[in-house]
Amino acid sequence: MTPPRTPPVQHGTLTLGRQLGQGGQGTVYEVPHKKINEADGGGWDVVYKEYGAAVLPTLDAAALAAHVALLGELSADEGRWLCDKTAWPAAVVERGGHACGFLMRTVPDRFRFTFRSLTGTTTGTPRLANLEYLLNDDSYVAGVGLAISERDRLLILADLAATLARLHRIGITVGDLSPKNLLFTTDPKPECFLIDSDAMRLRGTSVLPQAETPDWQIPAGEEKATRASDVYKLSLLAVRLFARDQTVTDPSALTALSPPLGDLARAGLDPDPSRRPTPALWAEQLTASSATASTTPATAPTRRLKAVRTPAASPGPRTVRPPGNPAPTGGSRPGAKPPGKAAGIAAVAVAAVALIVLALVNDHDSSDTNTNSSSSYSSSAGGYPTDPYTRPYSSSPNPFPTTYSVAPAPTTYSPNPFPTTYSPPPVPTTYQPAPPPPPPPPKYYYGAIAVANDGTNGRSWDYPSASAAQQAAMNNCNRAGCKVLVGFVNSCGAVAYNPNTRVYWGGRGATQAEAEQDAISRAGGGRWIAYVCTTRPG
Repeated sequence: MTPPRTPPVQHGTLTLGRQLGQGGQGTVYEVPHKKINEADGGGWDVVYKEYGAAVLPTLDAAALAAHVALLGELSADEGRWLCDKTAWPAAVVERGGHACGFLMRTVPDRFRFTFRSLTGTTTGTPRLANLEYLLNDDSYVAGVGLAISERDRLLILADLAATLARLHRIGITVGDLSPKNLLFTTDPKPECFLIDSDAMRLRGTSVLPQAETPDWQIPAGEEKATRASDVYKLSLLAVRLFARDQTVTDPSALTALSPPLGDLARAGLDPDPSRRPTPALWAEQLTASSATASTTPATAPTRRLKAVRTPAASPGPRTVRPPGNPAPTGGSRPGAKPPGKAAGIAAVAVAAVALIVLALVNDHDSSDTNTNSSSSYSSSAGGYPTDPYTRPYSSSPNPFPTTYSVAPAPTTYSPNPFPTTYSPPPVPTTYQPAPPPPPPPPKYYYGAIAVANDGTNGRSWDYPSASAAQQAAMNNCNRAGCKVLVGFVNSCGAVAYNPNTRVYWGGRGATQAEAEQDAISRAGGGRWIAYVCTTRPG
């Protein structure tokens, strides 16, 4: 029997709310008064991802429709599970008869936490608990308001490994598996939630060309978005989660915690995909190791902490330290809200997921404006991070200031533009044989990094103009007081923070390392908190 098909939603029928996030592939908006799977405790709030004009030519509309149709093909239990663990596409949105985006559920509240800023004050609005927050030292993690123990880390990874095993059985591979696409919670239990589900590969087909996050790439020449590539990145995540580091590949810290896990990590990072362990084996060993792991969350020291790496709020290439700086001792776990109605609703929900297929209901009578924390959503960056991100450094003048103080900023800001024109040689005044045609003008790809007072940053790369890169960085920073500190073309940019002067500095270079060193040098010490490189050759 053919499962019922979820009809496409016409863009003109949607009432869009505020913008929740923007990345290289598109923009995410809240959709007030519309819910999906209404039988599940009143239904789930909906968000809309609209693809950018630049990626629409490469969009496989049939693959997107197949993602949506999958929910109707699965059993009720399997469909319910998929929507509990991922932001899976629920309906295609069309404009003029062509796919332009899709609807999906909002991130569950339990995958959010109250962030604590540089000064120790809370931001008020809960933030998504991206796993990249945990790729930092314990003092930072506790300082921003997270209470995480070694056992929590092991069980979050175990849940991810089990999730991958089940996704693989369904025919789904994640592909761009990196901390920016993973959320976590420890309340009521340690578990994960995957976003950017439209980027996952379903039965060998992809909605858009597969991309990878820098520092989270599989070995060169290996096919992207396979079961083996997912295991490789799971192994990287295990190594880095316990090393409290964002780029290390040495499993020493993991081995010290559990020698069998260290052995699994070494096997998982084997260049030969056929020699890597399965996610199920990872889940089994992680669960076993958790039985003897510490249950005491790390705490923040009372002294002032050094500045630390910060992740971008947006699509971005490299995983970097989440925004903000540590605060005094204490913290709360993401998603402290009690779980929803349990067994009673479960029976109704199971039946309903046969129609997660998906009954989209307009709740026109509702007075809810969706202004609560559940409307927050982080859109990851699609971009084109498939090539090496080290490119020849351009000598083009810097359009942005390189310093930014936590103290009140100047009231004016006037960046100089990047060079965008090409001037051919002058025409000779006397007759000469026609010279060979001049070489084509170089192609410029621009990037920028914006930073706010609390360390939140937004990054952009591979934009066609300096102004577009600057605007994208500001959009991705998405905080009051954000300013662009560094711009670059066909190269890399970085921002460093000096805790002694409490000033952020921008730097640039031909490579990531050069940009980071330049930023730290300009800051007079400290640590880099963010970097990004263009990925297209000039």
